[in-house]
Amino acid sequence: MGHETGSTFTGEKEVDTTDSVGTLQISDGDAIESVYFDADPNGKQTTAATIDEDPDPLSLGPVAEFSVGDLGSTTPAHTASVIEIPFSEDVSKAGGAAGALALGDNITVSVDGEDVTSRYVLDADGSSGGRVVLSSGTALGPRANASVRIDAVNDSIDTETIRPGVVDVAVTDATVTEGSDADVYENATVAFVANGGTEDVDQSFEVVDESDALVFAGRTGSGSQAFVFDTAARNWSGGYEIETRFDDGRADERTDLAVRALELDVAVDDRTLTTDDPVEGTVLANTGGRTVEVALADESGAVVARANETLAGNGETMIEIGGDALAAAGPGNYTVTVTDVATGTASASEAITVVDAALRTAAFRSSVVGEDAGDVVDIGVELAYADAVTVTIGSGADGFRANVTVDDRNGDGRVRLRFNTDAVVGETALPADGGDVFAAAPPRGANATANVTDAVVAADVDDRYAIEGSLAVGEYELGVRPGTDASAAAESVGTLVLDAPAPESLATWVAPAGTDFGAFEDVEAAADAARLAPSAEVAVGDIVVHRIVAPGLAGALASQSGSTAEAFFALAGTAPGDRHALNVTQADPGANAEAYQLELNHSNADVVADPANDTYVVAYRLDGPGAADDDAVGTRESTAAPGPGDALTVEFAVNESGPFDGLDDTERSVGGEYALVEGWIAIDREPVVVAAAANQSIGGRTTAAPGTVLDLRIRSANGSGAFLKTGSAVVDPEGNWRAVFDFGNRSVGENFTLTSSVGVVADDAELAVAGVIRANATNVTNATTPNGTAASGAGGGGAPGGGAPGAAVGRSGGGGRVDAIATATARPTAAPTESDGSIADSIREFGEEIVAEVTNDRGEPLADRLSGFDVVVVVSFLSLVGCFFFVRYV
Repeated sequence: MGHETGSTFTGEKEVDTTDSVGTLQISDGDAIESVYFDADPNGKQTTAATIDEDPDPLSLGPVAEFSVGDLGSTTPAHTASVIEIPFSEDVSKAGGAAGALALGDNITVSVDGEDVTSRYVLDADGSSGGRVVLSSGTALGPRANASVRIDAVNDSIDTETIRPGVVDVAVTDATVTEGSDADVYENATVAFVANGGTEDVDQSFEVVDESDALVFAGRTGSGSQAFVFDTAARNWSGGYEIETRFDDGRADERTDLAVRALELDVAVDDRTLTTDDPVEGTVLANTGGRTVEVALADESGAVVARANETLAGNGETMIEIGGDALAAAGPGNYTVTVTDVATGTASASEAITVVDAALRTAAFRSSVVGEDAGDVVDIGVELAYADAVTVTIGSGADGFRANVTVDDRNGDGRVRLRFNTDAVVGETALPADGGDVFAAAPPRGANATANVTDAVVAADVDDRYAIEGSLAVGEYELGVRPGTDASAAAESVGTLVLDAPAPESLATWVAPAGTDFGAFEDVEAAADAARLAPSAEVAVGDIVVHRIVAPGLAGALASQSGSTAEAFFALAGTAPGDRHALNVTQADPGANAEAYQLELNHSNADVVADPANDTYVVAYRLDGPGAADDDAVGTRESTAAPGPGDALTVEFAVNESGPFDGLDDTERSVGGEYALVEGWIAIDREPVVVAAAANQSIGGRTTAAPGTVLDLRIRSANGSGAFLKTGSAVVDPEGNWRAVFDFGNRSVGENFTLTSSVGVVADDAELAVAGVIRANATNVTNATTPNGTAASGAGGGGAPGGGAPGAAVGRSGGGGRVDAIATATARPTAAPTESDGSIADSIREFGEEIVAEVTNDRGEPLADRLSGFDVVVVVSFLSLVGCFFFVRYV
């Protein structure tokens, strides 16, 4: 109806409830009827209203899905999936009585577009606090799209009506209940459920971090006990505390929450595949039972295959994407990505290269591989578009067969397989890593320093052909194919040739006292620096070095534990399983005396090996002057002790077992000899004569080992101006030494004493010789040895003459293999005598002394200062020479 300005209305109001005194009493739900007269239609009109104490309109809060077993006043029938539908006040079906809501009539539930209402039951109908609760025994997936459809709903007195329609449900990944500490994973959507305090509905709370700083404050909302938050959106990680509060602000309950990383990872087994291969790998996480999506995508990101997997209880699950996916997608680069369905946490694999199946190959570097029985065979394989190769050694016809798979983990397209021909004896089963029989050798060349090395990942031997004794000498088939399938046809074939081993040589060398050999590289470095040389004589206290070339030992040595020395001596002896013996025995003990034998073991000898070249170096020290007894080699006879003048024989022999079975006795051993000599040092001439100038050379001979550093000291003597000079000299391979001193700041006529310090020389045998500074000095090298013989030659060379220790030191120069060691001669015992010089030498020396005496402190001859008296000086000099000649030789 319409009305105009000025229209009038008359009427009366009637309230259906009054008290005895006429005061109006109304309460929630009371009806008020109003009657009035409307002049326009000229009729009486009536309208009615109902009293509603809640001034806010009826509303619906966020709908959440979580898992919980207790909601305080409500106990869900199921716990796997609970849906809370919160209204701001009590609700009822539109037009019906309060609490009349019913599933199917008013409320329906859909998941991913499917009506699943029948899965749920109605646990709370909204008549108490406005909370509607549904529950189901079927959990929702973390990525499920859930919704509820709510028809028209009235408040409890039917004064307000809302029609929510379809409402989305927040599906959560984890539930944290009030008062119960919990762990959740980063990026999870979490429902906090207030069910442990006193004001569970519309519960206020605060969240603080580990430093007690406020993160945020919130409320569960009207008709709700749940609050949903996204840890990814809030970037939460670490520790938090949720504290519920009363309306007056007082603390109620505290709940600790730890937000942890899921540590999701994926690794593919093979990074190079063909279009015929499946993609295989492993998914890892720090928890089990979670659902992850596995997706294979190409370079553009397009997914070519997808599947869901549930992680095993330990968080580790094998995955496989069938070969059909790559066959359909074709060659290219691919990546496997795994995503935790609940949190969205993802991890991607390394890139996978997929090529046409025809391009993947594997081949031996050499079609024929040779080695000695008992040694370790090195088999090289080159591969293309493959991460692993499988090698087969032998066949049924060969009487031996084994398979081994090697993973090319550094990706250089090469693998080196080591096959221990000794360790395989008696084996009928092998561990996946090959045990002692198979191993992957470290890379060489450009990849030699790579941190990632290849690895054996599968190995087996055919137990029908178990080896006893030793792997027989002869030829064995070789086959290789790319991949891990030992039953696949070989793409490359070859032959392994095993030869019969036998000791080849033994050489004796010498090194300076104190030399340590920790690795074979130390031996090579010492030889290159002339600190190691072949020798038939060794000064007591220096290092004796035996270089043994003996094929057939490397396999047994590699199977031993401990250091190389421990392994070497563990195989020494005559017991079953022992392989060799190293005997060093006194050659000529004398009448009625028993020869002693050195007691060599890993405590007093260094052993280093170059097994690829069948070479073993044994180094030890016999006691010398001032040496500590704890590391010197002793003898098996406690009363005998090695000493100067002793000759020793060295024999290395292999036992008649294993790969050496069948060798003739003459083929089983190699040997040699060396002699022990006294350590001594000699000077080229006495007295030492130098000029008052720089670069003054002083030299001599010694039996100390090549490379030995001699410490020399020159100190003033006999009232000369005090001075001290120190220097050093290095012994060359022939036993010579030479040091250079600077006397440029000294004066002619000064005397000094030269002393030495050599580790293998006794204190009373060290140099202590006189010297003098003269106007002119010649480097005459008549080296006088301790037994009185004179060494001929000059400068830095020349071999000394007859007899040891004054005889030739007995070293061959240059290094390299020495197959024969000369027998040392007996050391002479003649007492020292003065050396005989020529008349000319005596006159020259006497003349130099006279000139020195008539020279001033500045080195200026007296004749130069006495102008006009040259004839007098010459006559005086000749007269003195004549007198000296008459006294000495007439």
